[in-house]
Amino acid sequence: MSQRIRVLELIYGFQVGGRGGGIGRFGIELCRALDRHQFDVYLCGLFDRGTSQEEKWLMQLNAEGIPAFYASKWDEQHPYRSFWNSIRFLWNWQSQYNADIIHSHSEFTDVAVLMLNLHPRRSIILRSVHYGFQREWRKRPLRRLLLTNFLYPLLFNTEIGVSQAITANLNLRPLAKLLKRRAQCVYNAIDLRRFQRTNLDWASKRMSLNVPMDAPLIGTVGRLTEQKGYTYLIDAAALVLRQIPQAYFLIVGDGELADMLKDQAYVRGIANRVLFTGPRSDVEEILACLDLFVSTSLWEGLPTAIMESMAAGVAVVATDIPGTRELVRDQHTGWLAPQGDASALAQTIQVALGDTQSRQEFANRAYQDVQSLSIKSIAIEHERIYSAALQGIRQSLATWSI
Repeated sequence: MSQRIRVLELIYGFQVGGRGGGIGRFGIELCRALDRHQFDVYLCGLFDRGTSQEEKWLMQLNAEGIPAFYASKWDEQHPYRSFWNSIRFLWNWQSQYNADIIHSHSEFTDVAVLMLNLHPRRSIILRSVHYGFQREWRKRPLRRLLLTNFLYPLLFNTEIGVSQAITANLNLRPLAKLLKRRAQCVYNAIDLRRFQRTNLDWASKRMSLNVPMDAPLIGTVGRLTEQKGYTYLIDAAALVLRQIPQAYFLIVGDGELADMLKDQAYVRGIANRVLFTGPRSDVEEILACLDLFVSTSLWEGLPTAIMESMAAGVAVVATDIPGTRELVRDQHTGWLAPQGDASALAQTIQVALGDTQSRQEFANRAYQDVQSLSIKSIAIEHERIYSAALQGIRQSLATWSI
């Protein structure tokens, strides 16, 4: 029997469902889906922010037999110290466990993995790019120049883009082209079993959300950050409510812009129709109650929230941006609207709400499309990449030893 491959998956943290987003969820689901007969899988969050959500995820994953842990406590006053403490922890962890593969899923974990590349017990290092390299280190262009465009194509064994747009951008980097280092495209995925249609008490769920049973309900799920473009959603909601005053808008999630967005809804006079739920553990049930899901993101890799809506059978309106465009085909599996345009978004929402037949047809087609993005099938792609990378290193070592 061949020796099992030891894999360390690195995510930013375990705040899934709160301030964490789809990337953390993907890292968790990937660990769950990898073949335990071939792989020993470990999952590390770079920072612990001390929330109950993180504690629940750690307990649940460890109960499932997936060793899950964090590298360091996050100290808001000393971010560099927090990061250094994470590096020290991971260095010591690698000394003890000697991972064959270390796979990074965020900007900060990418840097941590580069530091681990100096470890005497060197691993094969990979990174998945979830946002697109043009948006990496968006506020730190010098870091992007040094890391994304120079060190990453030089030092990572494999780079993975989660959409065709991201992969194409990675392959356009001058050094990557010079070295003939081509990124591989492996889509994001979700656990479709979470959205298997069950006997949901739709009326009770709406009642628990304080939404009337006959009210049009438009919702979104995500981190309350600049990237998600929720300021445009609230402005659009104000315009929609002028024409459809019985509608409700639901925003599920948490983030640094929470207070600002609530204030914006209050100033627009729609605070009683824009409901902020905070983080929820019943997202699957909430999605099933929506008449329409809206994504207003300004940039995305391959958005998990849209995949989840498709799996829940909910029609989607989304901004016309790379990544999203690979999921939503305009006027076929959903509606696309220009990014950053509240008026156009409002008009598109009104069109979608007014066309029940198209909503159902688009949702049905989208549901069929998303079946190919099962975490089980995508995990097999990762297993192939891990095994091929390890085999390539072993063959190189054998050649050098001759």
